[in-house]
Amino acid sequence: METLTLDDQTWIVEALQVKLASESADELGVYWNYFHAGRVDVPTRLVHSVSDTVLLAVTVEELHRTLSAEAASAQAP
Repeated sequence: METLTLDDQTWIVEALQVKLASESADELGVYWNYFHAGRVDVPTRLVHSVSDTVLLAVTVEELHRTLSAEAASAQAP
């Protein structure tokens, strides 16, 4: 985990920025190389637990669909 996204009114953690291993980046379609590790913001509703690793409560496919949908809605006017 790299950083947290907090709601500044409620102080609720909304997302965790996660640094990806190359295999995970490939599965999610995120750019990765030796000098730039891919990172994604994972909504906390998709997280089961956090320790040394982030354990998801969804499959990689569901995470990919969620991240794609959120990126599309962020780009919409």
